[in-house]
Amino acid sequence: MFSGLSRRQLLKLISLMIGGTAVVGSAPFVGNFFATKAQAQETPEQVYKGRKYRIVTLPIPRTATTDSTFDTSEQLFLDEYKINIARNKNTQKYLTPLLFGQFNSPHEIARRLIDQGIKFPIGEVKLDPNVD
Repeated sequence: MFSGLSRRQLLKLISLMIGGTAVVGSAPFVGNFFATKAQAQETPEQVYKGRKYRIVTLPIPRTATTDSTFDTSEQLFLDEYKINIARNKNTQKYLTPLLFGQFNSPHEIARRLIDQGIKFPIGEVKLDPNVD
């Protein structure tokens, strides 16, 4: 059946079949991985140094998690911008790609970001064409 294919073509076909199976298998859970605006608006806001933040916990079923080390069921919204956070299940500490280190809670991450003075652009950032 596959005798007319080269080894490279056969490997590519197998990898596409495996990738397609993984995508189709996880399709029912895609909606649970992202917080909707409605969910974010239902969660009470908290204010720290004049800036609003909220922590949204998503109802992700255990079968939807692909990695047993990190839990991404909580999301942090700071000034209506989503910031990815993950909880290490072994150490019970939280991580974010915006800061180095591990934190005890999402609230601590939000407060540290506010203390650092992180601001988000209001519109599209224009780059100066004269600067490399």
